[in-house]
Amino acid sequence: MAAPVDLSDPAWFLRDYRPEQDGFVFSHVALEDLTRPAFLDQRMGLDAEAVQIAAADVLDATRPAATPGLLFHTAFCGSTLLSRALEAPPRAVSLKEPLVLHALARVQLAGRWNAAAQDRLRAALALLARPWAPGGRVLVKPANQANGLLPQILAAAPQAPAVLLYSDLREFLVSCLKKGPEAEVPIRWMAQALLPFTRLPARLGIDPRAPFNLIEACVLAWYAQMELYAQALEHDHADRLRTLDFATVLAAPVPTVERCARWLGLGSEGVGARVASTFGRESKSQTPYDPTQRAAEREQVLQAHGALVERALAWAEAAVQPAAITPRAWKPLTAPA
Repeated sequence: MAAPVDLSDPAWFLRDYRPEQDGFVFSHVALEDLTRPAFLDQRMGLDAEAVQIAAADVLDATRPAATPGLLFHTAFCGSTLLSRALEAPPRAVSLKEPLVLHALARVQLAGRWNAAAQDRLRAALALLARPWAPGGRVLVKPANQANGLLPQILAAAPQAPAVLLYSDLREFLVSCLKKGPEAEVPIRWMAQALLPFTRLPARLGIDPRAPFNLIEACVLAWYAQMELYAQALEHDHADRLRTLDFATVLAAPVPTVERCARWLGLGSEGVGARVASTFGRESKSQTPYDPTQRAAEREQVLQAHGALVERALAWAEAAVQPAAITPRAWKPLTAPA
């Protein structure tokens, strides 16, 4: 293979997939380049040279890798905070929203998913899962816009344990409104990326690519993700999935993170100290931040938009919930395995 890339070395990080050239993009990185950013996409500020390799060459060279842990989430539900608390590099490394999975999700959204695309997803997960230390494990947290690929990801990593993290609709609405008006376009994109992989558009008689307003997009995106979770749980015959409400994480951080770490095979040593450190900082900016501040910000949102939240919940219950598919049986992480 005519490229200076050692595919067995996790320092050759899989940055992206370019479907136009059918090529994987790698850069040589330090571990801190991956653990520091909140997102492993264009925002990670990586200056390393990008090396593109034809996907066919990568598929030929990629060998079965270690099993990753998987953390799926419904957005704005503490997934970055949780993934940082679970991380203990180099033994346990968290890859937060790697761009390559988002790129493959765009292939699916364009209607071009086939056996070749599944092969590329399988190779991508194997490369992301390369451990950074002997006996180590990698946690992969896909962006929630990639949740349409949830069944394909589970099929591509058939031994991987996974956690489905979520918040309830009220908290999702509050979190979306907390982002301010600039959140409307990204949340609309979120709904448009998820709805095509559910039965909601047909049941509601809507165009999944419609220009939804903020409240419509919030409600539809949340219910779309509930359906995707329901499908995954319905087909979890190997009992690989556990569900986790972020409210549980906030109520009992240390025991919940410990259970999560054990389920995902990350090891729970030192969780107490990591929780104390991680939960005292804002998960993305890493500035000081504590539960009191989080509660105060939530109260500010409700004071400003409480009536809108109640109207949104009433509309969701009357207009969307009757057509929605939600999990019939959750698998709480807190329940005995």
